[in-house]
Amino acid sequence: MNCAHLQQVLDAYVDRELDPATAGEIDRHLAGCAACASLHEDRVALGRAIRVEVPRFTAPETLRRSVRDALARAATPPTRRRPTWLQAGALATAAAVAGLAAGLWLSQPPRDDLLPEQLVASHVASLAPGRKLTDVAAGDQHAIKPWFVGKTDFAPVVRDLAPEGFELVGARLDHVGDRQAAAVVYRVRNHYVNLFAWRADRIAREDVRIATARGFGVASWSEGGLRFAAVSDVDPRDLERFARLVAQP
Repeated sequence: MNCAHLQQVLDAYVDRELDPATAGEIDRHLAGCAACASLHEDRVALGRAIRVEVPRFTAPETLRRSVRDALARAATPPTRRRPTWLQAGALATAAAVAGLAAGLWLSQPPRDDLLPEQLVASHVASLAPGRKLTDVAAGDQHAIKPWFVGKTDFAPVVRDLAPEGFELVGARLDHVGDRQAAAVVYRVRNHYVNLFAWRADRIAREDVRIATARGFGVASWSEGGLRFAAVSDVDPRDLERFARLVAQP
């Protein structure tokens, strides 16, 4: 852990979103680096000041009473009346239009501007206490590939990158936004890398691109109707090297 990397993940550390291994590295770095320790203290003090000094407003009693009355009315079952044929037809048409719109929306890939945040959210969730990082734990690609058969409608890329320093840990089913995704998990030193893959029809081939979100690195690319993204708090140079190793033909 160096100063530049710590500054990238400091917000996630303060919000307790990092895995225990990374948090431990930061603890040790803060114990020996006065500059970063001061930066951390400033960030904690800012959060404390916001909680204490930002005005809080109490709703007046009239508003409270209105809200309680509205909730009471909402909890009372309405009197049911049989709809007229005209009303039934209108409802059926509206339902059909809504179903078509929902189907078209769900068929679209996640918006690019939201993609890094969605990927980081899935990555952080996989590292949370009480969550399973993997559904199948194996260091052999030939054990992980068959596990996905029948669970996804595509074959995820699973590479043995141990000689390059990336140890294969296992895999699980996950999601990116509202799209089902396969997640293959690697470890480099004490950092986990989630490699996500999901179906994205009509997506042209795209080279590896690097972005950041909430202090995490996100390397994404497209190939063969699939989108891929690697997410980790590892050094950005290591993350890009990992992505290019996976993306190579």
